[in-house]
Amino acid sequence: MEKAKHSVQFEAGVDENGKISFSKSVNELQLKPGEKVTINIFGGVLSERLTTLNVTETEIELIGKTQLEDRQHVMSFLASQGAMAKNKNFVSRMKRAVA
Repeated sequence: MEKAKHSVQFEAGVDENGKISFSKSVNELQLKPGEKVTINIFGGVLSERLTTLNVTETEIELIGKTQLEDRQHVMSFLASQGAMAKNKNFVSRMKRAVA
């Protein structure tokens, strides 16, 4: 028998009444009828850049709580990772500063 997953993650929409409808079955959790679940809701979705960097919602939440920053600032900061590496002038100045 296949082990149940601990969690599933997917995007869901909020309708005009403010209700969320799940767009994905959670059968892979192997829950029995009547079992209780815990749901975390994060506003917005991860950008393609953050997905490429393998950033998770949990990491964003943890960084935000630790640094007392809101979600959008954390996401902007993480998405900028490596942005200056393409700037040759910046890279050469940094190498001289470190040397």
